[in-house]
Amino acid sequence: MRRLTRKEKIQEEVKKLDAFPKVEPEVQVKTPSGALATIIVATMISVLVFSEFYYYRTIDTVYEYTVDTDLIRNMSFHIDCTVKMHCEHLGVDYIDISGTSTDATRFLELQPAHFDLAPNQLEWLERAGKKKDERGSYSLDSLERFMHLEGVGAIPDPDPAHTTPPDSCRIHGSMPINKIAANFHITAGKSIHHARGHAHMSNSVPREALNFSHRIDSFSFADERDGMHTLDGDLRVTEEKDMMYQYFLKVVPSTIQVIGQKKPTRTNQYSVTEQHRNVGANMNRQGVPGIFVKYDFEAVSVGVREQRRSFAQFLVRMCGIVGGIFVTSGLLHSVISAALAHFTSNKDATPLPSKQ
Repeated sequence: MRRLTRKEKIQEEVKKLDAFPKVEPEVQVKTPSGALATIIVATMISVLVFSEFYYYRTIDTVYEYTVDTDLIRNMSFHIDCTVKMHCEHLGVDYIDISGTSTDATRFLELQPAHFDLAPNQLEWLERAGKKKDERGSYSLDSLERFMHLEGVGAIPDPDPAHTTPPDSCRIHGSMPINKIAANFHITAGKSIHHARGHAHMSNSVPREALNFSHRIDSFSFADERDGMHTLDGDLRVTEEKDMMYQYFLKVVPSTIQVIGQKKPTRTNQYSVTEQHRNVGANMNRQGVPGIFVKYDFEAVSVGVREQRRSFAQFLVRMCGIVGGIFVTSGLLHSVISAALAHFTSNKDATPLPSKQ
């Protein structure tokens, strides 16, 4: 007998560690059931591998909620609103919880406009309404709008142009604000500011001139102007002279970071609840006719960022899918084969002769 070399001895020792014993081809048995099981297993593996790869390629969105510690922050809100009254009959003011009262016309522009929309503007308003219906009319602003600036754009210029004299007032522009609760309102009569706030000369406005039907083309606390905000495209029409519209906003400080963006974007979302009522003298209700936007800031900030899924996690999940299907299918095939063999053997067995 030839003595094994040292290299051959090492190879023999290594072979003993093989945890996957091989079956010789001449002892392998191929059956139709085995072929069917192979096709099913291959199909399942292909479908699951494809779905897992698709899941791996999708972008993961991570939400983080923290206490807002940014006490001092320079902010501004942006508005583009049309009220069905002439500009000389309107007062636009801002007063915050600290008592600071500001004539908003110092920052905002009042421009004669038309309340009725041209056909192309009506199409814009319809698209805006559909977007809001998809996302929830008064919920927090859409995540897609913040992360990818998805929206319907600004309202277009009228086409064809109006030929009648203006019957409304367009209030638009940006205004710096403090990061505290405040009240922005549009009422009848120019305002007179004094040490305790301000007063409106509403008695100088003829009653037949009152009509607080309004359309909000844009309203936001975000620095960027693109995309769709919660109140964009909001339209309220009334024939009542003493209507009071109130919008209650909860502003949520937010940071948004998409893939490829090095520095997150600081912005603000807001949710809205609304109520309106007639505050005429014969209605026995307190209030002043006008449009009031009351907002406050939440103490919790929201951070949203996009990230790609881990490749190592993808490999682990793939191994789990393939290995799990192989083990499970092999076990099921063995059980089914054993059951078929048992019933077949009982059927083919020769019955014993009966005793006379």
